[in-house]
Amino acid sequence: METSPAGRSIENLEGDADTIKQRGQRIGTIGRQMIASADVLEELASDGDDQRGKAIEKIREIVGDTYEELRRAGRMYEPTGPVLVRYGTAVEDAKPRIRSAVDACEDAWTRYQAAPGQRFERLLPTLNEDLAEEQAENDEEKRRLYDEFLSHAETFDAEVDTWEDAFDTAVDGIGDVLEVSIEDGFWDNVDGVVAVVLEVLSVVAIIVAIAGIIIGGPLFALIGAIIGVATLLLTAYQVLRDDAGMDKLLVAIVGVIPFGKVGLLFRGKPGLLSFGAEMVTAFRPSAWSAAAGQLGSVSTVFRLAGGGWLGIRSGLTGAWRLQNPTGVGDIMTRFMFGKNTTQLTDLAQAAAGGANGWCNSTVLAGGWDLAYTTVSGGWKALDNIATWTGNPDRKPSKLFPWVGAIL
Repeated sequence: METSPAGRSIENLEGDADTIKQRGQRIGTIGRQMIASADVLEELASDGDDQRGKAIEKIREIVGDTYEELRRAGRMYEPTGPVLVRYGTAVEDAKPRIRSAVDACEDAWTRYQAAPGQRFERLLPTLNEDLAEEQAENDEEKRRLYDEFLSHAETFDAEVDTWEDAFDTAVDGIGDVLEVSIEDGFWDNVDGVVAVVLEVLSVVAIIVAIAGIIIGGPLFALIGAIIGVATLLLTAYQVLRDDAGMDKLLVAIVGVIPFGKVGLLFRGKPGLLSFGAEMVTAFRPSAWSAAAGQLGSVSTVFRLAGGGWLGIRSGLTGAWRLQNPTGVGDIMTRFMFGKNTTQLTDLAQAAAGGANGWCNSTVLAGGWDLAYTTVSGGWKALDNIATWTGNPDRKPSKLFPWVGAIL
């Protein structure tokens, strides 16, 4: 069966009117009970009655000012109930009307489909006069039956319009109740903004991580570090506002500790200073200058290529070539270990000690860094695979956040 003239699928209205009305009555009753209970709790909490004793004092301590939130909820529930009752009544009235229109449409469509002839003009006229006359009569009846179907379909649209008006009225009524009852303060609005920003940062972090693996270089490392610090600060704000637990904050703190650089602590005071700088990598002058250098190279290639999309493509290609002297091998080693092939080779040589022997502090630092890189590499690779295959909730760092933060 075709859709209605308004483009709707012709079908019966779902929903049980009695259930909707009962739910509305129940919500209204609960709202009144909430308000009455809030009055009792307020009197109890404010010493408005004569009861004394340790049990009453403990109850007052527990109650605190919760009666305010209870009353606030009751003032939302009580006026919402009648709105749902009115909507249930509208559904009760609309359902049989819509069902009657649907039945009429189905009957008219069945007869239209079964009738001989065609609704549209025939492309080739029939030479036989008797046959042509019969076809003309059949076609006219076919069109009449289709017009009859359209008439019932228009009735269906009208009935659905009436129901939709009742639905919109119910939605607006509930919206008005919530708008009056829920008043967000300045910090409530800030909380919402922070939550959205953290969601955006999580998406941007994935994009930057992918770019850091494919292209590489200090620019994406710097952006990633800034995102990490921003996430930590915003998470700390959420904890202060009781929007997040301490466990989430501790994971964010651990996430900015450069465990892979613990080997720097074997180098004495210079190593200790370097380790501290790694924790605030986004604020190190060397990090900014290295990122600026990479950005400058990309910008130069962009201008030489004439700008536009061609310039962007040339700039990214140039950045990739500068950071990937061994080609795809660099991408694969970054994917597995977070370092390109040259960095990984240098790290292995530092860990082996070369001619210096194992007594050299550089060897201890290199050994730790190499061990950490080996262990964390596979973990991060599994994280990347889970994220890029659409399974972010199943990645190891999500299932085991403490381990993920350390690695």
